Amino acid sequence: MAGFQIRLVAQVFDKPSFSLSSHPTLEIMSIEKWEDQTVVNIRVKNQRISGRFCFDKETFLVNSLGSEEWKLTSMDGIPACPDQHRFKSIGEVLDFSLVFPAIPDEVKYIDLREGCDDDCVSVKYILLDEEMNARINDGFNLYEIGRLSASLQVFEDIMEAGFDNYSPVFGTLYLYMMSIHYELGQSKEIRRIFNELKESTIIGRDEFIETARDTGLVR
Repeated sequence: MAGFQIRLVAQVFDKPSFSLSSHPTLEIMSIEKWEDQTVVNIRVKNQRISGRFCFDKETFLVNSLGSEEWKLTSMDGIPACPDQHRFKSIGEVLDFSLVFPAIPDEVKYIDLREGCDDDCVSVKYILLDEEMNARINDGFNLYEIGRLSASLQVFEDIMEAGFDNYSPVFGTLYLYMMSIHYELGQSKEIRRIFNELKESTIIGRDEFIETARDTGLVR
């Protein structure tokens, strides 16, 4: 059967970096790019008494840097609104998957947009780059075990090696570095990085600036 090929293994992006999210307890655990579909695996943690969650059928992946969009084709582990999953306790997690058509390999940033009228999910600038995601996750892992200076060094090294004053991922790194300096009590460094962000031409710059202010990193 010469010429017949099938991709038996998906390209998997484990815990891909993303920049801005409407739901702080929502995590993208992985994105699987198959030849015929894209699967987004998500985890959400309940923070409310009698919390509920669902996903609208009118949900899309969108090319963050273009106009293409891919509509949700199916979902697994989560009811379609108006049906709802009812959490039994605070802290309970729900794992589920959203399935979309295949995304071209040249698309490196995508947004997840839920089409609804209230409390809609929006996740922006999800990075589809295995190497960069792995390096960012290294920094996160150091942060989570309290090695703040080592984590900061990882993010600074990424910036130094690849900063292009354009890609949204560097806006994310600015926020991470400001957060670490905040925990270290280094207000002058926070202001320095914030000023660099303001002077940059990164895609989504104004949103990153607003997020830094909304989270109290700067005034």
